[in-house]
Amino acid sequence: MKFNISDYPSSYLSVAFEKGERLITEKGVLIFCDGEYSFENKVEIESYQNWVAKLFGKSISYNIYTANEALKMALSPKDSSEIFKIDVFEDNPVLFEPNLHFARTINLEVKLEKKDWKSTLNDGLKLKTFGSGTVFLKGYGKIILQEIESEKPVYIDEDALIAFEERLEVKTISKGVKELLTSGEGFIYSVKGKGKIWLQTRQKGEDSSSGGLIDGIFSFLK
Repeated sequence: MKFNISDYPSSYLSVAFEKGERLITEKGVLIFCDGEYSFENKVEIESYQNWVAKLFGKSISYNIYTANEALKMALSPKDSSEIFKIDVFEDNPVLFEPNLHFARTINLEVKLEKKDWKSTLNDGLKLKTFGSGTVFLKGYGKIILQEIESEKPVYIDEDALIAFEERLEVKTISKGVKELLTSGEGFIYSVKGKGKIWLQTRQKGEDSSSGGLIDGIFSFLK
């Protein structure tokens, strides 16, 4: 299976399948396919945690596409988000915001991170990868990959940090009620250690992308 993400803005994912290859995606993202495929819906309602996670934007079901022949497929978000790719390894899981999952290879699982309620209230819910494979996530504005290597905390706005490697130490902090009310800033993350983080420059609902999708959607067939 080969992947290509088109240029920003209005990025989409094109996938070249060999017969029998499979891909898990969010519902409603298929735009185009030039061959025969099989389709099934995977429901993930194994525990109350998935229903709780749904409140934070996690889907409780996904689509699984299986290529019945060699084919090409185009997939796109339905909003103004942009797609980015993370190659994940079993010994270095990645955590990310539940509502930003877009697609992943069949050998990679994502599950709700297990932690106590106090930590959940402080840091919110995160999905965690299990296994090795490729996950495609969504973000808004420009997506920035930043490598951290510091025992001194690096401070990041809570709305900017959308994914990070588990090996990093990530905590939320508040800079105080008075400053919170006067600065317009919410909570911020304190990040330290060695690893990668992914940042977005805007939030959902802002003018983060524009135009170009329909004009370019068939270019991956060339």
